[in-house]
Amino acid sequence: MARKTKEEAAETRERLLDTAEEVFLREGVTRTSLQRIAEAAGVTRGAIYWHFQDKADLFNAMMERVCLPCEEACTLDAQAADAAQALREFARQPLERMLEDERTRRVFTIAIHRTEYSEEMRAAFERHLEAMETFRTQAEAIVRRGLAEGRFEARLDSRAASVAMIALIDGLLSRATSTPTGPDELRDAFAAIDLFVEGLTPRPAAGACGSCR
Repeated sequence: MARKTKEEAAETRERLLDTAEEVFLREGVTRTSLQRIAEAAGVTRGAIYWHFQDKADLFNAMMERVCLPCEEACTLDAQAADAAQALREFARQPLERMLEDERTRRVFTIAIHRTEYSEEMRAAFERHLEAMETFRTQAEAIVRRGLAEGRFEARLDSRAASVAMIALIDGLLSRATSTPTGPDELRDAFAAIDLFVEGLTPRPAAGACGSCR
């Protein structure tokens, strides 16, 4: 009987997290009360306090259930031998991750569009910033490799390039979670990444052509 009670408690906790995710997405974190979540989940408010200290604790637990897009990308190695292609693949990974997993998309949408960060919820915000900085440093490493191989413009500043890239990815993620994203929008996002990477590569000298030797 004790084991069954433990299993039921775990099921209730997951139902509360699922419900909070749905209500936060629809109504926003600030406007959502624990009573509202309890009603939507079909439990008492006391059931919430059995599992979570307060709304911030519930919110943070919801966030911990997913790997954020840039966190997932940072665990994958860009395999392309060409540094430009490696950077292109690395830049695409957060968008692909978010669009492949519906829960990640919902939670990330809540995190950047439906939350006003209080001190109690700051851990989630700092986690996002840390993931973005880790992503930036890995992008910078790819750019440095490309510079060493002569794949990128020699005058390029690797840190500035990585800052520009993370700004682009952050903007694309924000756009993808604020509007419905279909094949056309994803194609546009990938085209923007391609355009950015192409801008890092050396330009042919003026007057040069393939037939000139």
